[in-house]
Order: sequence, then structure tokens, then C-alpha cells
Amino acid sequence: MGFKKSKSFKVMPGVRVRVSTSGVSTHVGGRKVTRTRTTAPARSVSTRAPATRAPSTPVQAAVRPGLFAAKEEKLLFAFVSAPETFSLDEAVLANQQYAKLSHALLGLRLLTNGRTQEAVEHLRTAVSLNGALELHAFTAKYLPSYRLTLGIAGGVSVDLPISDDAIVLALAEGLQNLDQAQVAIYYVEALDPSYPALLSLTDLYMDMEDWHEVVRLTDGIAIDSELTATLAIFRSKSHLALGELVAAAECIKTLAPSKKYGTEVRFQALALRAEVSLREGSPARALADLERILAEDSTVPGLRDAMARVRDRQKELDHEKEAAARQAAGEKERAAEMKRELAERAKEEKRQEVERVREEKRQLAERAKEEKRAEVERVKAEKAAAKEVLQAQRAAPKPVLQAGIIDLSVDDEDIAADSGEREQVQADAGAMAPGFYPDPQEVAPYRYWDGSDWTSRIRMKA
Repeated sequence: MGFKKSKSFKVMPGVRVRVSTSGVSTHVGGRKVTRTRTTAPARSVSTRAPATRAPSTPVQAAVRPGLFAAKEEKLLFAFVSAPETFSLDEAVLANQQYAKLSHALLGLRLLTNGRTQEAVEHLRTAVSLNGALELHAFTAKYLPSYRLTLGIAGGVSVDLPISDDAIVLALAEGLQNLDQAQVAIYYVEALDPSYPALLSLTDLYMDMEDWHEVVRLTDGIAIDSELTATLAIFRSKSHLALGELVAAAECIKTLAPSKKYGTEVRFQALALRAEVSLREGSPARALADLERILAEDSTVPGLRDAMARVRDRQKELDHEKEAAARQAAGEKERAAEMKRELAERAKEEKRQEVERVREEKRQLAERAKEEKRAEVERVKAEKAAAKEVLQAQRAAPKPVLQAGIIDLSVDDEDIAADSGEREQVQADAGAMAPGFYPDPQEVAPYRYWDGSDWTSRIRMKA
């Protein structure tokens, strides 16, 4: 059915999830959230004997091939029983009955020992052939306790019995080690949905840093086992890589305080919560979570290094806060200085404005005073001129006519003399036409001559 068409996951029989403490410190202290691959590919995938035996010991079956067993069966059993053997007889690999199983077992052996390219070729051949490995008579007879251990990111591994799905997952792990994660995804997505396949697929997407796809794959999965708890941790790491801190904390909120799904799962959750706290700028809370791990197990690999990184980050934040405080104080001081300068400038401008207005008023007063003084001088000059004219008029001799008019006390001799003079003037003026002529009596500038005598009509202008 494939992952693209179903969200219902089956639990494969015999599957066991292992969570170690090796991944606790992987994502704490500012490191990038990504898959951590070991330098030795042999550790990513391994086959191991039953739990009572060491992984390096040959597989010992309860029964051995009989005298009349097929040649291919005996050769395949010899291969399985000798862990240092890295080749199989071509007769076994070409045999229709044993080809799929032999290619699968040889591929796993090569993958376990770091010969990844060869392993991938044999595993691809096994996947392409028909038949169910878990139903093969050889598997049921000689490999009932055979286990395949797949290494997943962050110290998580899955123990699987030999099956078609397990071989595909091993192939995906080999392709991933060859940096062909996209091809590996193609194989895993073709499987029927199961939690081991989902773990492998999320691991592949995490390797490609496709965090959105990890979130999509883990949507709606309830935490009810160690396996689903591991998926919740993967989902939390993806939210963390996307910067979605609240979502990352929400995914593990029930895992951090509980030991229900094992100490290792709790340690992973505490480490993730520490990273969330660190991203939120609270190294104190991050350090507290790491110290909770330390209180329970001081041998967790890398824990003290992670704590040292958190302390360094705390020092950096303290320095940043101090620098920010100094900067804020400096900005406040600069703002106060600017305010003082503006106040001084405004005060100076106001003072200058007052001086300007005062100077304008003074100039206006001086101008008004000068105008008033000039007016007074002008009036004085006019009065003086008028006085001089009056004095000149008073000092001037009075006209004869006026004297004659005013002086009424005359004698006969004067009358006779005046009559003689008037006759003489008339005689001289007998030839003058009527009009205004210079006043012979000098009373006015001009006096009217009527042709025979001077009249009382006078004119000031010609």
C-alpha cells in the first residue's frame, strides 16, 4: 500500500526498539539538528546471534543439515555459521530456491563489515527476487532467533527478525551510507506501513533535512510505546530545526518527566527540552534539565560537554545582556545629552528672539524720538522764519499811502506838495494803460492803475 496512501501502521512481530544514551548530547548547545552518522558504517547495521550469545560468535542452530540435505543448504548453513566469511558459492547464489535468502544474508554480512557498495548490490538482488524470507524453510529451521539491528539517528536502533521488510530497511540503510537517501526513500515508501519502516523513513528525511516531511509522517501518532515515543522525539527535533519551539516542546512534554518508556527515552526528551530552553534564551532551564540527567547517570556520553556548551552560551548571553545594557545606557545618555542640547538651543533662540524684539523696540523708539525732534526743529524753524518775516515787516518803512491815510494832521503846504507830486505822477502815467503795476506806494507788490489814477486794489502776485 505504501506510506503515501495509508496512515495505519502495523507492528511487526519480534521487533524491539533500543534507545541508547549516545544521542543525548547530540543536539544540545547550539549544534545543528541533523542525523549523526558514525565513522564506521559497520555499526549502522549489524546481525547478531540470540541474546545469550555475543554478536561476533557464529550462529548455532538447534539442528544441523542432515547427511542427505541439499548441497546448497549445507553451503548456506556453513556461511551463516562462519561470521568471518564474505563470499558464497555461486551455486547457492544462482539456485532458485536459495538465491533470495543467500543474497540477503551475504548482503547483510558485507554491510555489517563496512563493504557497503557490494552489500547494496546483493541486497538489491534479494529485494528484486520473489519469495518471503520469513517463510523460507531454511529461516524457520536454522535462523529462528536471527536478528537484524538497524541504527537510527540519535542513538536509536531497531532489532528486526529476518524478513522482506527487514532486508529493504537494511538496503535503505546501505544506500543512506552511500549518500543515496532519495533512492533509499523510494524503497522504504514502497513497503507496507509499519513502525520500523516509519522510523527508517523519518531517519532518511532527517538525513536530507526535510523536516516538513518528518512532521507530516508523524502526524496523529499517539505515544503508547517506546517506538512511538521515539517517533515523538524525531518529530520534536524536526519542529526544533524549523524554529517551532513551542511545537517542539509540546511533542515531548509527557516524555521528559516520565520513565514510563525507559530512562533513555526520558534522557533524550530532557536533552531536547534543554535545547528548546536554550533557543528561547533560558540557559538556566537548559542546564537544569541536563543536570537532571547527570543526577541519574553521570556516564552519559557527551553530557558534560553539552553542559559546558550551555554554560558557555549562558556566559555569551550574559555578555550580550551587559553589552545591551551598556548600549541602552549609552543611548539614554545620548538622548539626555541631545535633550539638553535642544533645551539650550531653544533657550538661546528664545534669548536671541527677546534681544531682537528689544532691539526693534529700541530702534522704533529712537526713530520716533528722532522724528519728534525733527518735527520740533521744523516747527521751531518755521516759527523763527515767521518771526524774522514779522520783524522784517515791522522794520520795513511804512508805505506813503498808509502814512497819508493814517496821518490826518497835515498843513496846507503839505497838501500843496502832495497835490503837485500826484499831478506829476499822473502826468508821468498818463500814457499807461489800465492794469496792475508795481505799487509805487510799496504797500503791496502790485497795485491797479485804472488809466487815470491808482486804486485801492492790490495783488500779491503778477
